[in-house]
Amino acid sequence: MKFLLHKGLGYSTVHQIGDYLRSHGTGHHWIERYRGDIFVFVSDGVDEAILRSEFSSVLDAIDDDTERDGR
Repeated sequence: MKFLLHKGLGYSTVHQIGDYLRSHGTGHHWIERYRGDIFVFVSDGVDEAILRSEFSSVLDAIDDDTERDGR
């Protein structure tokens, strides 16, 4: 699952998210930066649930179908 970090937030927020996932989830995540956007990827349902519940104020879930359509 892919999540987009809200504009104006940076690597300190990413570090907080990563630390939380390593402490409370599986820790299987990675970060990518693309054209000024920062994405957080998780491959485990536990980590996805954590991001949706604990970090919904700073992350938006990205639907891969929406991205391919160019919306």
